[in-house]
Amino acid sequence: MEPDARVVQKILNNLKEGFGISVKPHGDTKLLRIEWLNLYNMPEDLKAIAQLFSYWIFNLGYKPQAITSIETSGAKYGVATSLFAHLPYFSLHKVSKLIFEEPIAIESRSITEDRALKLFGDKSVIQKYKSVVLIDDIRRTSHTIDSAIELIERCGSDVEGVFVVLDFKFAKHPYPKKVDQRNFHALFEIENVKQTGECEVNKGLALSYLEKVSVL
Repeated sequence: MEPDARVVQKILNNLKEGFGISVKPHGDTKLLRIEWLNLYNMPEDLKAIAQLFSYWIFNLGYKPQAITSIETSGAKYGVATSLFAHLPYFSLHKVSKLIFEEPIAIESRSITEDRALKLFGDKSVIQKYKSVVLIDDIRRTSHTIDSAIELIERCGSDVEGVFVVLDFKFAKHPYPKKVDQRNFHALFEIENVKQTGECEVNKGLALSYLEKVSVL
């Protein structure tokens, strides 16, 4: 089932119009509070985003054995994508679990949470899947994405590609170092954002999809 172009267009409009978006100053930078992305989800939005990920994973030629994401606000997109892609799913965690057979950890830093961050996984699970696609909600500094990839690679698995809902290009941070830039993909690339929340979005796989189905 292909993504509903009407819903994809609505999400794009919400970004451009600043619907449910507020800007939070944080030192020399700014954070975006996008309530319908991070704090709650409408079923049709979650479905459309997951279908977009699934659509492009296969249309771009990726052949992952599993989908993974970090147990944060982006995890729901990974789980939903695995359902539409008909692929297994495993999580990377922010805390270790007593049930892990082979716990493995790596240190990172979260700008959104303003603290040092450790990522944990169970090597006995991760190593079952030799190729995976990593799904996340936002790319800002790329630290968390790089740490997630390093954790997976330490388990002997390979991250074929990384997909995010939003790429905060306005933050001007470098792309992830652990994945070839050609294998990093965003549904919506945010080039700029006004203090009132309106986002400038001119590129991204979501827009490519809308062009393909002649909605834009």
